[in-house]
Amino acid sequence: MTWADRTIPDSKRLRYRSGPVPQPIVLELLNHAVWAPNHGLREPWRFIFVDNGKGDALGKAQEPAPAYLVVAMKEEANPYKRHEDFAAVCCLVQNFRLLAWERQLGVRATRPEWTDDPLRRRSFGIRETESIAFVLEMGFVDPPPPESASSAAAPAPAGLAFELF
Repeated sequence: MTWADRTIPDSKRLRYRSGPVPQPIVLELLNHAVWAPNHGLREPWRFIFVDNGKGDALGKAQEPAPAYLVVAMKEEANPYKRHEDFAAVCCLVQNFRLLAWERQLGVRATRPEWTDDPLRRRSFGIRETESIAFVLEMGFVDPPPPESASSAAAPAPAGLAFELF
């Protein structure tokens, strides 16, 4: 077992249980995740919750999941600010994933091709001054298996050395 295996599992291996993802839980997680660093406190994000209770919320355009969170980002004219804003959104998404995992809510961050289609973007209420940064697929997952005694006591990988300059 590697160090990374002890945190969030590879999102490609997530298997969602059937059942809804309550919107209040997502809102609570977002209230904590928005503490991501962002220059000038621009908070360049907006969220659209999509419940997939009927199973066809996004059709065949997206992998099936119990719910989705569309993460919209303000499009700045200044390319420097646009890059900073995207970095802030990435930090927010990682915060959200870590917080969600504590609740056994699996989250897969995607950026499918349809997010660049103006008609699809409008159907989600994405403004002309915004883009879709990510579509988060969400669903509850089974807890990870308990660590075996041999993996729990695994030493740090040998050969790692760090120097401060």
